Order: sequence, then C-alpha cells, then structure tokens
Amino acid sequence: MKKINQYITRLSFMLAVCATMALVACNDNIADEDLYTYKPEMLSDFLRNNADFSDFAAIVEKAGKMELLSTYGTYTCFAPTNEAIRNYLSANGLSGIDALSPEDCDTIASTLLVDKMYSMADLSDLQGFIEDQNMLGRPLACEPVKVLIGEDSVTTYRINRSAMVIYELANDSVDNGIVHPISSVAESSNQTLPTIMREDPSISLFNLCLEMTKLDQQMQRIKDASYDPRDWEYMEGLYRSHEHNNYCWVPQSRNYGYTAFVVPDSILSAEYGINNWEDMYDYACTIYPEGAGQDYYGKSAEALQDPRNPLYKLIAYHILNRKALYSKLYTNCTIYRNEINPTEWYATMLPLSTMKVEYVYGTNKFRGNSQVKTLYLNRMYDPNRPNLTNRGAIVSQTIGEGLTQEAVNGVYYYIDRLVDYGENTHNTVFNTRMRIDFYDIWPELMTNDIRTSRTGEADATTSKDAAARNYIFPQGYFENVETNEDGDFIYQGCRNYYWSYEGDEFNLRSDNNVYDITFNLPSVPTGQYQIRLGFCLIPTRGIGQFYVDGLPQGIPLDMRGNGGNFTGVWEARVGWKSNYTSLSDEAKEQTRKELANQGWYYGPKSVRNISTGGGSVKDDNLLSASNSSPFCNNNGTVRRLIYTGPLDGGVQHTMRIRSTYAVGGAELMFDYLEIVPKSVYGIEGEGKGEDDL
Repeated sequence: MKKINQYITRLSFMLAVCATMALVACNDNIADEDLYTYKPEMLSDFLRNNADFSDFAAIVEKAGKMELLSTYGTYTCFAPTNEAIRNYLSANGLSGIDALSPEDCDTIASTLLVDKMYSMADLSDLQGFIEDQNMLGRPLACEPVKVLIGEDSVTTYRINRSAMVIYELANDSVDNGIVHPISSVAESSNQTLPTIMREDPSISLFNLCLEMTKLDQQMQRIKDASYDPRDWEYMEGLYRSHEHNNYCWVPQSRNYGYTAFVVPDSILSAEYGINNWEDMYDYACTIYPEGAGQDYYGKSAEALQDPRNPLYKLIAYHILNRKALYSKLYTNCTIYRNEINPTEWYATMLPLSTMKVEYVYGTNKFRGNSQVKTLYLNRMYDPNRPNLTNRGAIVSQTIGEGLTQEAVNGVYYYIDRLVDYGENTHNTVFNTRMRIDFYDIWPELMTNDIRTSRTGEADATTSKDAAARNYIFPQGYFENVETNEDGDFIYQGCRNYYWSYEGDEFNLRSDNNVYDITFNLPSVPTGQYQIRLGFCLIPTRGIGQFYVDGLPQGIPLDMRGNGGNFTGVWEARVGWKSNYTSLSDEAKEQTRKELANQGWYYGPKSVRNISTGGGSVKDDNLLSASNSSPFCNNNGTVRRLIYTGPLDGGVQHTMRIRSTYAVGGAELMFDYLEIVPKSVYGIEGEGKGEDDL
C-alpha cells in the first residue's frame, strides 16, 4: 500500500534550509524579512491555529489527547469543521462543548484519529474498512462516493457511513501526519451486532430466525472486563528467536467478536422460495435431516433453541465466532496467486463445524467460471476433480445505503446464496487438502487485530519500534487452549520474508526448559485423515512430543536443522532432492512418494517468501517468481506427518505438544496444519499422487 512518508517532508525542508544557507553565504545583505525560517507544524498546532477547527481542538484538549498529537508519529486525523461540531451538538440536544464530559470527548476524538497515515490515494486501496484501528480500538468504515466539484466528478470518502471527507480540503499534511476535514462528526456505534442488523429491513427474515433460535443472545459479548494488559506487562520484552531478537507485546485487549453472512430476503424468495421462517425451517430440514422425529427437531420455541435443531444449525453456520473485516478474512502474504487462491478455514457458531473462505483470482487453474477478485464461502473447484465442484456464496463488501455495517462487537455482510454444513458440503468442499494456518484456529487473534497487514516491516529487534508486532500471550487468553506456567506462547507477526506460511508463526519456549500446550483441532466431517504439521527446521529449535486426543503420535519430533549439511543429511536419510522445481515431473512424483512413505513432505510449491531482503517488498501483491523463493526449494520449510487415522465429526478432537528438549530457550515452532482426507493422500500403486501445491 502506498504511504505518505513523513521523512519526505523533512528531506524537503533540509534541502530548503541548505539552499537558504548557501544563498546567505553568497550574499550577506539579504533583508531579515526575506530569510526563510522553518516553523514545524504538528497536528496539535494545526488544530489550535486553524479557526475552522477550533471546536474540535477544544474536544481534543478536553479528551487529554492534544499532547499526544504534538509528538512525532504518523497520524491520520478526520477533523470535523466547527459547523459539523455545532450540528452534532444540536442533534444531541447539547448546548455546547461544555456539556460534553471528558469521556464523551475522548470517544469523539479517538474515533477520528488513526495512528497511521492514510492519504486519499491510500483510501482508494481499501476494501470497505481502514485496516488500522482507530484510537478507540475499532476499524473505520470507508466507502468511496462520487461528488461534483464544479463540473468535474471526483471521488471522496464517507467515514463510518456518516461523515464525508471534504474533497477540496483533504490531504493537508503536517509534520506528524495528515488531516482530512469532514463535514459531520463520524460516530462510532456502541451497539452490538444483532442490534445494528435489526435496523436493516432487507434482512428481516434472517433477523427473525436469529431471535427465534436465541442466537442473537449469544452475540452480545463485547469485552472481557477482567483482562487488564497492565497485569501482564512484566512478560513484555525481547525474546531470542534463532539469530535475532524480537520484541513481544501482550495484547492490549481481550474482546469478543462475531461475523454474520446474511442472505437478503429478496434472494431467499427468488432463489429458494423462502418467504417466512417456516419456509426457512423446511429448507433447513432438507440439509440437516438427522434427528428427525426427536423433540429437539421440531418447531416449538424450546426446540428451535437446541443446537441440534435444523433451523438453529442453518442460521448458526452463517456466523463466525470472530470479528472479521473483509480484507482480514484472507491474506496474500506468501501466497503465490499464479498457482493457488488464498484460502482460510474458520470455525462457526454451529458446534463442531468449519467454513471455507476463498478469494478467487484469475491467474491460476482453480478459477473455473467464478468471478475474479471475489470472496467466496464454501466454494470448490479443481479441474482435476470436476465432479466435486461447488459454486459457493459470494460475499459482498458493502451493505445497503445509509446502514451501519460494523458494530462494537462484529460486522455483517450480504451473501448471494445460503451456505451449510450438510452432506453435500462434506463430500465436495471438504474433500480436499485443508491447509489451515494456526492464526485461523484461535478467533481471539482476528477479533483483537493481532495480525498486521504491514508484512514488509522489519522486526522490532531492540525495543517497541516496529509496526509488525509480535505478541506473548498470558495464560487463559485463548478459550480452548491450555498452557503450562513455565512455557512462553509467542506469536511472530507477519513478515513476507519469513520462512512461514502466510508470514506468521507460533513458538513455544521456556526459560525453565519445559513447555506444554493443548488445544482444540479444527472440526472436519467424519472420515479417515492425515494430520500434518508445517514448520521450519532451524538449528536452534527444540524437540516435542505430539499427542492427538491424549495419545502420543510416534517418536518426538526433532525440529533442529543441521546447518549447512542439512541437505546432504536428508538426501542420505529420506531421499530429499534439492532444487525441487528443477526436477522432471517424473522425478518430482517419485521423490514425493518416497518422502511421503517416511512421513515427510516438501514445503508447498505455491507458498513463497520474499528473498530480496527483509522488508524490501512492502506490498504482498507484488510477490512474484523473480523476487521470492518457493518453500519446496527450501530444505527447512517442510511438512511432517503427525497422525493417520479416523476423525469423528461429532467429537471435539485435541492436539497436545509437550517439550522433550527445550534447553537454552530452544523453541518449538508450529506454523500451519494440513488435515487431508484419505481420498487425497491415499493414492496407491501407479496412481498420480497428491499435487505439490
């Protein structure tokens, strides 16, 4: 993404000063009034000195934020004019700014301030929301709007569907940021997701079903009030990882979130003949016939609230247990889109279910007839397996005009088809290799905006100095995760130059040489599967024992690479062939089978890390064959078979990782899982094996 760099401004100033000094040196007779004197203007100065924004300046002062805006940084300020402030006060029955409490002022100011710079050009790159949260800890909705300036049609932006950026005054640069004046006060909703959804008349049937199943009552949580990051600040600091230090923060919040994918009433009627809740129930019965005749299967108020009820199942499956902005539902980091589409797998509010989210590009064989640059739910297309095709549902970035899309604890989107977790979905969508980044598994990460979009940023190696943050998690931060007191559970933030799928990874380490973690595995339909772990072999790693459902799986996994001799060791030990992409198709097939027979797999051919130096490529969209290296050519980015056997779709399965060697801070890395059905991995004899993507 293009970012205005404050150092350009400073460089221009320095050049101007140098030029002025040169002129002075040549001519000592220049009048004093003609000499240029640089007077730096911070955002605080801009607000205080500009009469058009004096009311907003007073609000910022009362909020106690003016001093912050006088420091160096990269702020974006959506500054309401005095007229906008007066209209806001009048609409709320307030006599003046004196009637606002300091808390009110803090809410107004924090809503309109973002701790990153976004020019008008940057806003054009967004997909519905500003990626960095505002100082209230929430994303700002941002939608383009065409306006007339004289006879010219130009694009400006509406913030939070309530405040228009004044085009003629936008992009006003100050020394520590950029100012976009707005014509009204952009408010931040304190309403929960079900509340704002009720204001949308086009989704009345879905809202009714939410109420009848009481799922709306399960979507009211906002924040864990007992979590205070100050209780855990002692955990923050520099942690050694391989050959470099990374600074780790503790999360600043523990919020809860939800994402609803909703089919509008008009589509339900036209496509499915669904016009009332009973029609919806009848449709649900065709998808979820199991349990018919049982008390919980009926239409009574009590039955509809049972998670086994067909209507409950249908509605619950349309809701994720995380707050997911459109641009955060998938990532381009390390994904070579010429070969695959970015794909994620998320749990839903239907117990023991998973949803596939895929962003389709037009540059690879998996496009089929689908729309390009479009987000799909439960889509399946593979030209080599055309009998498994499933069209899926298209996710729209925006909703109806004038409606609020983002609530304090969630967001909702329109989709053009119903999705489900029924038998047809099991047999098509989930009849594939599921590559699941560990970031997908724990919803707290997305809800609390843990993953950065600034994947080209350098590591924070000395102090809190990087935009791409790393985190260390206190015990109990994640639901359904148990860790021991002696172990450190660390998230390495996304870097497109890491040897990590989607740029991020998790590490277990311990100063006391002991770590232990147990977590829930993603749910899949009942069947025979392999579970594989994707990770990076490095000499400073440790050794860990893996368990599935409490049972040990093989011998402990040694994650220590053997330095420069590693390739030679693997060639002798397991038949590894270096520079995989240069092999013939026959040699690739043979070496894949030989490795698989021993429980090892090359890294994915479709995943690449930037190879031109840390942080040199800032935009993940610029990843190409010329500036990156495929994981399959790296003898350290590998996949290891952990488990082969049955998985029951009606049971919550678990994985445990326990250290057997963690001396000197040796860390165990877990990057991603692959859960692979036997129909994919179980090719025998002369059949064509699993692809290398």
